[in-house]
Amino acid sequence: MKFEHWARWDARHPGRKIAIFAGTLATIMWLMIAMSLWVDRTAALQRGQTNGNNLSAAFAEELTHTLDAINGAMDVIVRRAPLRPDGTPRVEELDRWSKDVADLARPTANLSVIGAAGKLLYSSARKNVEPIDLSDRADFRVHHDRKDAGLFIGVPLLGRVAGEYTIHFSKRIDTDDGRFAGVLVFLVPPVALTKLHERIDLGKRGALVVIGTDDIVRVRVSADHPDGSVGLGASLRGDPFPENVPPGGFGTYTRVGLLDPVERLYNYRRLQTYPLMVDVALDMDDVLREARAHAWTVVAFGGVGTLLLAVLAILLAREIKQRTMRDIELAAERRQLEAARALLQEERTKLSQSNNELLAAVERAEAANQAKSRFLAHMSHELRTPLHAIIGFSEIIRDRAPHDPGGEQIGEYAGDIHTSGRHLLELINTILDISKVESGTDHLVEEKLRVLEVVRASLVAVTGRARERNINIDLDISPDLPTVRADATKLRQVIINLLPNAVKFTEVGGHITVSARVTVDGGMMLAVRDTGIGMTEAEIAIALQPFGQVDSSLSRNFEGTGLGLPLALRLVELHGGALRINSAKGVGTTAEIWLPAERVG
Repeated sequence: MKFEHWARWDARHPGRKIAIFAGTLATIMWLMIAMSLWVDRTAALQRGQTNGNNLSAAFAEELTHTLDAINGAMDVIVRRAPLRPDGTPRVEELDRWSKDVADLARPTANLSVIGAAGKLLYSSARKNVEPIDLSDRADFRVHHDRKDAGLFIGVPLLGRVAGEYTIHFSKRIDTDDGRFAGVLVFLVPPVALTKLHERIDLGKRGALVVIGTDDIVRVRVSADHPDGSVGLGASLRGDPFPENVPPGGFGTYTRVGLLDPVERLYNYRRLQTYPLMVDVALDMDDVLREARAHAWTVVAFGGVGTLLLAVLAILLAREIKQRTMRDIELAAERRQLEAARALLQEERTKLSQSNNELLAAVERAEAANQAKSRFLAHMSHELRTPLHAIIGFSEIIRDRAPHDPGGEQIGEYAGDIHTSGRHLLELINTILDISKVESGTDHLVEEKLRVLEVVRASLVAVTGRARERNINIDLDISPDLPTVRADATKLRQVIINLLPNAVKFTEVGGHITVSARVTVDGGMMLAVRDTGIGMTEAEIAIALQPFGQVDSSLSRNFEGTGLGLPLALRLVELHGGALRINSAKGVGTTAEIWLPAERVG
C-alpha cells in the first residue's frame, strides 16, 4: 500500500520536471542552431571576399597591362612630335601611327590631336575634320593648365566626332622649347579596357566596375549588360564607398546598388600606378546561397526537432502517468505472465519436437525422391536390354513369316509385338531421360548450332504425319540469326517433342509455324505455334506434369504417355532456359523455348 501511495503521488507531478527539461533542451538546441548559422554565414562571406579579392587582383593586373600599353604608345607618338612648329598636324605620320596603335595599344578605337587653341586638328576616325572647339573638355583643360599632368584618364563621353561613348586618354604635346602645343588623345571604348570578364562568370547579377579616384564610373559590365552601356559616368561617392584609397590598396564593403536594388558584396582594389580602382561586385544572393539553403534546412530540422521534443514531452508525461497507474495492475498481471511463460515454454518444447520431426520427414522425402529417380533410371536401363531383343526378334519374324506357309497371321502378330516393343522402348527412354535430369546425372555436350539447321533436322519426324493430315508447316527463321551454344541432341529432342504435339492436336487442314528471334536481352526464343484445339491454364499445368493427360478418360481422343512436354521442360531448364506454354481453347497453342543470352553468339 505504501508503494501504491507514492506511485499515485508521483503520477500527478511529472509534467513540471519534463517541461523544464524539454525547454532547456530546446533552448540549447536553438542556441547551437543560431551559432551554426552565424558561422556558416561568416564562412560564406569570407569565401566571397576571398573570391572577390582574387578576381579584383586579376582584373587590376589586366587593366594595368592595358593602360601600360596605351601610355607607352602615347609616349612614343608624343616624342615623335605629331605637330609641326607652325602648329599644323603631321597628317601622313599620324595616319601611319594610328594604324600602328592597333598593335601598340589594342583597345584604342582612334586617336585625335587638339591644337593649343583647343581646336580639333586631326582625328583618325575622319579624313577631313572640322575645327571643333574642344577647349571646354577636361582632357584639354588639365594639360593646358598643368605641365605635369601626365596621362589623364577622362570620364566616358559621347564623342562629337565618333558619335559613341569613349574614354579619353590624353597627354600634353610640347614644343621643343617647352611651350604648350596641344594634346594627344586616345579614344577607347569603355568595355574594351577589359576582356577577362568575358571568360569569368560573375553571376547573373554580378558586375565589374572600373572607377576613377574621382568616384566616377569608367566601365561597368554585367551579365545583363555585357556591352557596358549602363552606369557610365555615375558617381559612387558616399558611404560605404571608400575614400582616399592609397595606390595598391584593397578592401570590401556591402551596399545596395545605386543602379538597381540589389545588395552586393564589393571587392575593390586600386591600381598601383594609375588613378583607377577595380571593383568586383558579387550578388549577395550568390555569395550566401549555400549558407541560406543550409540555414533553411537547419531551421526546418530545428522546428521539427522542437515539435518532436514537445510531442515527446507530452507523450512522456502521459506515459509516466499511465505507467505509474499501471504498476499496481502489472504486479498482479506479472504473476499471470509467469504462469503463461511456463505454458509457453512447454509449447515451445512441443513445437521444437514437431519441427525436428518435420525436418526428418523432409529429408526422408528427398531421399525417397532421389531413390525413386535412381530406381527408375536403373530399371529403365535393365528393361531396355530385353526390349531390344524382343524388337529384334519380332522384326525377324515379321519379315520372314509371310514367306512361310500360313505365316501371314504370325507376321501380323510379330508386327504388333514390334510396334508395342518400339512404343515401350520410347516410353522407357523418355522415363530414363527424365530420371537422369532429375537425379542430376545428365550433362550437356555443348557445341555451336545454327537454329535453322536444328529445326530442319527435327521436321523429319513429323513431315509425313503432317502431310497425311494436310497440315502446313512454315518456317519463320532467318538464316542470319546468331549461333547458340547447346547440346544438339537434346535441343533437337525438345523440338521433336513439341512438333508431334502440334501436329497431333491440330485439325486437318490446320497450320503450324516454327519461328525464332533474338530477344531484347540478347537471348534466343524459338516458338512452335499451331491452330489446334488449345488448352486452359489448368490443362497446361497438367500437361507439364510427368504422365499428365489433359483428357484422362480411358476413351480419350489423343494417344500419348504424357512425358513429351515434361521432358522438353527439363531439357530446356538443363540449358538454363525456360519453356512457356501459351494457349486458348479453340484458338491454338504456342510453345516458346527461351535460351539465355550467354548461350547466344
